[in-house]
Amino acid sequence: MVKDLIKKIFNKNLQYNTLSLINVFIGFLFVVMLGRKFGAGKQTDVYFLSIVIVNYLGYFIQSVWEAMSPYYVEQKVKNKKFSSELYSILLNDVILVSIVIIILYFVITSMFALVSHQTKEFLDIFIFYIIFQNILFLNKTVLNLEHFYASYYLVDIFVYIVLFFTIFSINQNEFIYLAYAIIIATFLANVWQFYLIFKKLQIKYIFKLYKAEIKEIYLNSFKLKIGSLFYGSKDIIIASVFTSFGSGTYSLYSYANKFAGVILQVVNAPIVNIFATKANYYIANKQYDLLQIDIKKVLIQTTILFTGSATITYFLLPFILNILFGDKFSDNDILNIQRIFLIMIVFYFIIVMESPFARLINILKLFNFGILINLVFGAMVFIAYLISNYFNLHYITFLFIVIFAQISNFLFAYLRYKYFLKEKNEI
Repeated sequence: MVKDLIKKIFNKNLQYNTLSLINVFIGFLFVVMLGRKFGAGKQTDVYFLSIVIVNYLGYFIQSVWEAMSPYYVEQKVKNKKFSSELYSILLNDVILVSIVIIILYFVITSMFALVSHQTKEFLDIFIFYIIFQNILFLNKTVLNLEHFYASYYLVDIFVYIVLFFTIFSINQNEFIYLAYAIIIATFLANVWQFYLIFKKLQIKYIFKLYKAEIKEIYLNSFKLKIGSLFYGSKDIIIASVFTSFGSGTYSLYSYANKFAGVILQVVNAPIVNIFATKANYYIANKQYDLLQIDIKKVLIQTTILFTGSATITYFLLPFILNILFGDKFSDNDILNIQRIFLIMIVFYFIIVMESPFARLINILKLFNFGILINLVFGAMVFIAYLISNYFNLHYITFLFIVIFAQISNFLFAYLRYKYFLKEKNEI
């Protein structure tokens, strides 16, 4: 009986875990090639910093549509034609807002020297990635809600394959070509997504930018992304802290964070993505008992897999770094990467515990609550930044304070879930 239960829990997500593993493996190969060719220096700092900046600016674009999932599911059940119209409107809005942000980027960076000349040179090309990246995100969400789970990973796999071969073929003086490669690869991934959406799902495209009936989506998406702006400020602040320790230090953090993030992606993302889709339907049909059972299953799977994978990786990390990156990193660099990796593993373990509850906050449209907990998180990280600067704290100490901020997020999300169940039991 126990054996059958274990097989039932793990088997359903096996194929998606496999796709996620392939996705992460190819992405990891790209990072390995990046490290082997460019090491940890100015060029890699430019790349990692540009990724953080574009991702953070993307929050403003996602503030248009990210709360759409529960509305899309509701309309798909009630009025399939309107759900198709909803997608077209949000797609057009994503493109429009992306163009506005690109224009603002060039206006502001021409007036103020916010980044180094080398970073701006790369960003002036890379900023156009923001359009195709956010189309990719919107399409991923819609296809996931339509149970095209595999497409969620296949587009990323394709992009990483292109980047892998790009790194393999460029030399030290052609680093800018990496920006072009990311843009072109993501555009081609968009084309395939559109094929699935417009041909397979037969969603009809219309050119419309607004409809009064979806005003609530705009409002709640905005509320949702305000929270993300507070939370995402962590990445900007971390970049500021690490770049203050000299050229290449932020790259060391980025490599360590990539190793930890790989484990999170493989273990957590596929399981929680499927849970979120099912949770939308559980809540729409008021099946709260099934929701509780599913959360327990998700936590059992993710915590066991994450802890085991992280432990093995930590002890093998020095050996892995030596094999993969050769002489690009000194012994001291490898030790620093291992230390940062251990701290980020603790940070991501808390995220693993929080993930199902955090997803429920969005599904239940508790966006004001989401703003609150992310505001608290952002304030704690910003205070940690001020303390770090004032007392000249080491970046390791700063990361420990960030962990405490993440614990507060987890506790808030869990307690709100328990309160939700209490409310439903009293009805």
